Amino acid sequence: MPRHWHVARWAALICVTPVALAAATGSVFLWKLAHGPVDITRVSHLVEPVSIAAGKRPGHPAGRLSWDRLWIQWQPSAGGVPAGLVLMARGLKVIRFDNLVAERATEADAVLSLSALFEGVIAPRTLRLEGATLALRRLPDGDVDMDLPEQKRGGRGVPTRLNRLRAVDVHHVSITLAGLPKDRTAVIGDVDMKARRIRVAPHSRDFVWVGSGHTTIALDGFRTTLTAQARQVGHNGVLHLEATPFEPAQLGVFNPVAADWHVPVSIGADAVFVPQGMDALPSELTLNLSLGEGKVFQKTADPLHLHAGQARVHLRMDRPGLKGGARLNVPSATLDVADTDGALTHLQASAGARLDNLLRPNVLDGDAEAGLDTIRFATLGSIWPATIVKGGRRWVSKNITDGTGRDLHVKAHLHSDHGPDKILPTSVEGKLTGHDLTVHWLRPVPPATGLDASLHFDGPETLVIDLSHGVQPTDVKQNVLLPEGEIRIGKLYAKDQTGDISAHLTGPLAAFMSALAHPRLHLLSRHPLPFTQPAGMVDAHVRMTLPLVAHIPDGALHVWTQAAFSGVHLGNVLMGRAVDGAAGRMSATEDALDLTGDGQLAGIPTHVVLHENFRGGAPSRVLQTIDTRSVLDPQSVAKARIAPVGLFDGHAVLNAHFVQQANEASDLKLSLDMAQAALSVPIWAKPLGEPATAMVHIAFQNGKMSVLDGLQAHGTDLSVAGRGVTRAGKLTGIVLEGFRIGRTQGDARIALPQSAEQPVGVTVDADPLDLAPMFAPHPAVADTGSQGGPGGKSTSMGDSWSIALNAPHVYYGPKAQVGGVVSQIELRNGHLTSGRFALDAPTRVRAVLDDTGREHPFVLDIDNLGLLLKNLGLYDRIQGGKTHLEGVFTPDETSVRKVPEGRSAKSAGLWGGLPPFRGHVDMGPSEFLRPPLTLTAVSDLSPLHWLTNHLDRFEISHLSTRLSLAGNMLVLHDGVIGNQALGATMEGPIDLKTSGLNLNGTIVPVFGLNALPGKLPVLGHLMAPEKGGGLLAATFELHGTVEKPDLSVNPLSMLLPGVLRRILH
Repeated sequence: MPRHWHVARWAALICVTPVALAAATGSVFLWKLAHGPVDITRVSHLVEPVSIAAGKRPGHPAGRLSWDRLWIQWQPSAGGVPAGLVLMARGLKVIRFDNLVAERATEADAVLSLSALFEGVIAPRTLRLEGATLALRRLPDGDVDMDLPEQKRGGRGVPTRLNRLRAVDVHHVSITLAGLPKDRTAVIGDVDMKARRIRVAPHSRDFVWVGSGHTTIALDGFRTTLTAQARQVGHNGVLHLEATPFEPAQLGVFNPVAADWHVPVSIGADAVFVPQGMDALPSELTLNLSLGEGKVFQKTADPLHLHAGQARVHLRMDRPGLKGGARLNVPSATLDVADTDGALTHLQASAGARLDNLLRPNVLDGDAEAGLDTIRFATLGSIWPATIVKGGRRWVSKNITDGTGRDLHVKAHLHSDHGPDKILPTSVEGKLTGHDLTVHWLRPVPPATGLDASLHFDGPETLVIDLSHGVQPTDVKQNVLLPEGEIRIGKLYAKDQTGDISAHLTGPLAAFMSALAHPRLHLLSRHPLPFTQPAGMVDAHVRMTLPLVAHIPDGALHVWTQAAFSGVHLGNVLMGRAVDGAAGRMSATEDALDLTGDGQLAGIPTHVVLHENFRGGAPSRVLQTIDTRSVLDPQSVAKARIAPVGLFDGHAVLNAHFVQQANEASDLKLSLDMAQAALSVPIWAKPLGEPATAMVHIAFQNGKMSVLDGLQAHGTDLSVAGRGVTRAGKLTGIVLEGFRIGRTQGDARIALPQSAEQPVGVTVDADPLDLAPMFAPHPAVADTGSQGGPGGKSTSMGDSWSIALNAPHVYYGPKAQVGGVVSQIELRNGHLTSGRFALDAPTRVRAVLDDTGREHPFVLDIDNLGLLLKNLGLYDRIQGGKTHLEGVFTPDETSVRKVPEGRSAKSAGLWGGLPPFRGHVDMGPSEFLRPPLTLTAVSDLSPLHWLTNHLDRFEISHLSTRLSLAGNMLVLHDGVIGNQALGATMEGPIDLKTSGLNLNGTIVPVFGLNALPGKLPVLGHLMAPEKGGGLLAATFELHGTVEKPDLSVNPLSMLLPGVLRRILH
């Protein structure tokens, strides 16, 4: 045999023998594994401890595994379960790099899959753990690993798979889980669980878990016991979980929302799993929640007081697993909420939604509905969560402070294409009935009360509250009624909501003005109206928009008002005059107010257009404009006491334009169109249809007059131009710088009084002065009945006047004139008190009226009475006659004489009649032209008169009489008239109103001789009882009028002695 075969044989022996020995040894070891556990503790200590977690420094592992005892055993295949290797360990410990024990277990058994081990993967088939404490840590990426300091992350140890696990038996295991938010640590345990996988059917390849377990979870103050039970239902597995009551607030470390829920919560859940081989995928989840009594705290409001509640949530996946879509349903949810008074409100709700992806949903589409049985608005804020429509909640809970609501029901469809955070309603339906509400529509304005309400939605983002039958209190006794209104809360799902409030309001004008004058509205409070005693009715529609935030900026509040008014009375509208019976429309915003109306201004029909500007701007901006158009007729003008009755016929139009600026400057322009008026004033008249205008401009500063100019009047034979004089904000005078009225031309100055004691001063210089229109006949004008009468005021030209006139030429007829007129008169309280008058042509006339207090002495001297009366066109039957009248007016003297009905014995003044007067008059030689035939016949009784008698005149050498005046009655006393041939005595009244005569007296022939016996002592009165009478005299009576006197003479009375003549007469 070749040598190399021996070498090969020994080489083979050397190689095969160890293999054979190893095979023999392995066979013996396997035989022992198959018949019981093999203690390999001594052998295993040769490799103990085993590094199970790499450290950050090479050669310094973070975790090392050691054990006290270790057995292994072979488990043959049985019942379709493949064979596996059983490891049994006692006294297991995981030691950290600092030699501290991190984890331990008293007992740990596992059956490992051999096929997985050959692949380098630990895949236990069964697992039993007894008396273990585990320390785990949650990593930043959400993964959980052993809590080992200095552990190197990534590339850890041998891979492990649990998908082949068939049974689990865990007892007395506790776990600490570190790395939770805010460095919290949870304690789980003891964990007791026993479960196994079973086939859903014989020979099936699908398995489900069955078994049960329980544990306790504790974290800070949180503690709950969790129980689980797994069972087979049909071909699926069902896992039921229950947790004992806990407060979500104790888990606030994980979710800030949960931190506010101090309410006991019980949870029960059922999950259905569909088996797929050894795996199982969830297909359904049912969650049952029960709430106990507690509080939900809110950051911006008081806590919600929950009394009880429950909800059922069902989740069904489109296909098993978590990667597809799902359907989420809340078939029922109830919640009882207690308000601050302890009253319960019951909430019922349900919802359903479709999710396109369960884990990362983008498209969500669903429906929800909820209802409340009863709410009290006074406590609504205590049951309305602060985070739900917070602007609407803030406004409603703060401003609807009383009333009840019933049967709230809301139904909504919700949708989102961008995930749960963007889900919003696409349609909302709902209703709520409210009764007896109190609504603060804008604090601090007084609230509307007694309102009924109905809630509904207008689209998905607008809540509408319809109001009716309310009352809006004001600061006056009268209130505003609110027949209907509406509150719209928009942008329900935005950060802040908006409010749109509109209302229909009716009521008295005084109540409306009080409401609009509230400072919060920034309307009439900033620009108050000067009107007083407002009355009448208003029908208004008001709208207001504002953000529903805690503090509303001034610029964010917008107000619109449309109103119609009727039967309105306003005092102090223009120069203290009132408006009555006004009707029109008004509109107002926070920027402006506009008013258009018609009414009676001081009884005068007037159309008004007013604009108020509330906007800010330059000091010269216009704040207010007022345009008025008044139609003046005789009746309304008389009623307004603007002018006396009979001043004009037809109508005139007065236009006024007023502008008020922010700098307290204002302008008033007045224009009067008299084209359709027939006007008659003392020295000028115009017919109907003839144009005539007047105008003036007045400027004010700080409410005081600063300028009066542009005073003009134009018409046929009329031209007036003037201006005002102002001082210290007051009108002190008016200057007419040249005027022409008919034939009158001149200028005038009017000085207005600056105190109550001062008169109005008028100075007129005219040349010529045409008074002819004053003496022309005028048609009678019917009395409107608006003046005089019991309790009425008579028209007065003024209170106190001081009038000076200088007129070199004065017309009193078409051609007739007098000259050299100079006068100065004083009137006080409407009465003429003193004066001076002078006339130089056609004769000299001087008159003086003095004021001594209670009496007013009066002296009148006329050089030629007959010439004066003839030139004035008053009387042409007297020629010559120098006259002197002297006496006293006694305004305060009570007259005992008969005064005509309707006149006062004390009437005085230039315009109201003459006051009582007593005095005497003397007239020198004169002639009575064209005497009546009776007077000529009587003259023949005197022989001395036969030679000088003329039929065309009667000569008077002297006339003297005492006289008294009361009202219209002039009474003569002891009057004597005559010449040397014939004399007469007379006495009796003359009615100045009718010119009626009722005189009587005696005619004395041969007056010079016949009157001598009457002058004898004692006997003279018996012979001639009449003053100025004679022994022989004839009695006469004079009746008729001044123009047509009727003289009757009794010649037989001459035969009687004086005493008997007086007695018989």
